[in-house]
Amino acid sequence: MTKNILELLDGKCTDGTRPKDIYELYISKNPADYTETIIAGLHSEKRKVQSVCAEIASLLSEYKPEILYPYIELFVSNLEAKAPVLRWEAVCTLGNLASIDKNKLIPAYIDQIASFLRDKSIVLQGHAVRALAKIAEAFPDEAPRILDKLLNSTEHFPGNRVGFIIEAMEHFLPIEELKPKIRKFVEPHAENTIKVVARKAKKILKKI
Repeated sequence: MTKNILELLDGKCTDGTRPKDIYELYISKNPADYTETIIAGLHSEKRKVQSVCAEIASLLSEYKPEILYPYIELFVSNLEAKAPVLRWEAVCTLGNLASIDKNKLIPAYIDQIASFLRDKSIVLQGHAVRALAKIAEAFPDEAPRILDKLLNSTEHFPGNRVGFIIEAMEHFLPIEELKPKIRKFVEPHAENTIKVVARKAKKILKKI
């Protein structure tokens, strides 16, 4: 028996009703049974319901992307949503759907997703980096230009934020011809005074 998660979302957001809680307690057990409810929630007039369903959708897309792939156009449209959370999670979801994008729809939105690399929202920046890296892995022919977009955006990732881009380099390593460019970018950061950045850089260098 499925749980009425939209009813849960009308209450106070406490332990047991946060997006991860709802996903783990109910949806993860029978994800296909909740697809229509999640999509309905994304169309809700209630901002909270929309936001939580967007987060749940991104979680579902990570573990069961095939369930949400038929709704790919909805997530594409949410790239331009007014609510920040809808944009954040749409980017994340599209990145996760790339691995099963048999119709090769997502590459058409690479430039739009890359535009978020310059956004003032750190969350959206991080989601955009990770999504682009996953798209590059799913579509190797697009990897060189995606890599260039990431490397050309570093000025928008000050301090420890550059760690987002360094971590993403792992998705490009299977492409041998990109390794020199990756090394050139990562090596200086191995001496970064920000320890977490230096640690991430050294981890990537060990894999090159």
